Amino acid sequence: KQWYQRRVRGVQMSAGFDDRTGIVKSATDWGSWYQTIEDITAEVLVPLTTKGRDVKIKILPSSLSVAVNGKDIFSGKLFASIVCDESTWTLEDHDDNCRIVRIFLVKANKSPQSCWTSLLEDKYSADLATLDSMQKKILQERYQMENPGFDFSQAEVSGNYQSGGPILS
Repeated sequence: KQWYQRRVRGVQMSAGFDDRTGIVKSATDWGSWYQTIEDITAEVLVPLTTKGRDVKIKILPSSLSVAVNGKDIFSGKLFASIVCDESTWTLEDHDDNCRIVRIFLVKANKSPQSCWTSLLEDKYSADLATLDSMQKKILQERYQMENPGFDFSQAEVSGNYQSGGPILS
């Protein structure tokens, strides 16, 4: 696998962290969404024949709308605010049966306590087990950022991990 570096809150992290810890996705009727401390990614499955010009996405600080081939996929108020200028989308080959529209939304609040419970304010909530796994993964990511010389990818998380874990001073 190709490794590259990314900066998270001023700390360089290997992109392999997600590869080692796994991505915790929340399934939806149109695909799935997942998150890190810094961003939200929504993956919309579309027909294999879909071209970029067929995709209409409107990203605003507090709302998102997605339409493909003139059909509204979803729209509404986001769970929390995002940074529009740093958010984007791509259209990628997925497999022999479909393509994927991958929407990258950069969270305005990039603290470990900013775990989204749903993509939109009133839709696409993560079920309790998925949300629990998302919160654990965000806590692992927080520890990795705070201690870059250690590997927390296989760490077992128990106890207080909701809302970003305990406050360490």
